[in-house]
Amino acid sequence: MIWIIGSNGMLGRELSALLEEKNLTFTGTDREVSILDPSALKEFAENAEPSWIVNCSGYTAVDRAESDKEAAFAINAQGVKNIASLALELDIPLIHISTDYVFDGTSRIPLTEDAPVSPVSVYGESKLSGENAIRKIHKKHFIIRTAWLYGQYGPNFVYTMIKLMNAKESIKVVDDQHGSPTWAKDLAGLMFTIISAESETYGTYHFSGEGECTWYTFARSIYEFGKEKNLITSDCTIEPCSSSEFPTPAKRPEYSLLSKEKVKKTFGFPFPDWEDSLVRFMDILLCLDESEVSQWLKSMIPFLNQ
Repeated sequence: MIWIIGSNGMLGRELSALLEEKNLTFTGTDREVSILDPSALKEFAENAEPSWIVNCSGYTAVDRAESDKEAAFAINAQGVKNIASLALELDIPLIHISTDYVFDGTSRIPLTEDAPVSPVSVYGESKLSGENAIRKIHKKHFIIRTAWLYGQYGPNFVYTMIKLMNAKESIKVVDDQHGSPTWAKDLAGLMFTIISAESETYGTYHFSGEGECTWYTFARSIYEFGKEKNLITSDCTIEPCSSSEFPTPAKRPEYSLLSKEKVKKTFGFPFPDWEDSLVRFMDILLCLDESEVSQWLKSMIPFLNQ
């Protein structure tokens, strides 16, 4: 039995769909079983009897965390500590999702798993604290750092761009932050690979789409492919801008391209180019009812100067 914590989120729903497709037995919880309540976690585990825990939960409001530090650390640090303690008690593996925000963005080469960490935001600090708690408590862990996540089941950069490009004649997107987009379905595929192989190669791994871009070049590709597939029906000019032109409460890493050499060597997992994944994601959008897409087009994210 695989227990997905945070099963209603973008990544949790993607993993649930994949496990169902692969006929693996799983269960999911979200806010109804609080990760801040060790007794609630233990009670659920006693009934579910999981053999794996996958933690897809997290406080992800990067800017709000700057003024809501207590909540960010409660979920991303204390909550994760509670999960790790339970996994230790049950003696089962834990897969945990972390972030490129644990880095300060000053590197100019792809970041390996042992690169120095130095978060520049409360969100990054809270996620690093969660990582360290896991390492201290439970050796049977897979910490997967990812970046620029998007997918079908939640508000994200791709949905926001499609909405804006259909509504505005021009937009500005920052062009001085470098990384690589990650399709949630691809990340779910890696987690399935780890679980199905019953891997014991525990440790920290990096995973994102192959290749490098900025938010601006990502937006340009969304526009290009969106126009080709008729997801974007209006003409829109996309202009690059600097992060200083669009200040946010939380500082973003300027460079957070993750090296995937370790995960490639360990699991032999195929890494699609980020643009190939974007095309496949848009093909899925073409098959959805308009109402299924519109529900996710409600949130803007802070990469834009409108």
